[in-house]
Amino acid sequence: MQATYFDDEEAIGPDDLKLLHDVMVELCQGAGVDTASTQASALASMLVGLYKSGFRSRPELIFMAAEGDRDLTNF
Repeated sequence: MQATYFDDEEAIGPDDLKLLHDVMVELCQGAGVDTASTQASALASMLVGLYKSGFRSRPELIFMAAEGDRDLTNF
């Protein structure tokens, strides 16, 4: 059985970094949040945490980060 969790010492590759970045930008744009803001930084940290927890697809990351109707301005 393959582990779904991410080893903190393991590097996130370029393709996965792009995925995380693209998801962050998409969620920020949808909420009208500046991608250079502290809210976006908090979202980016959450996305990395979700990724390390095993959520690796765009739909999973978007759903888990947004938690349905979460207002991103609350970060």
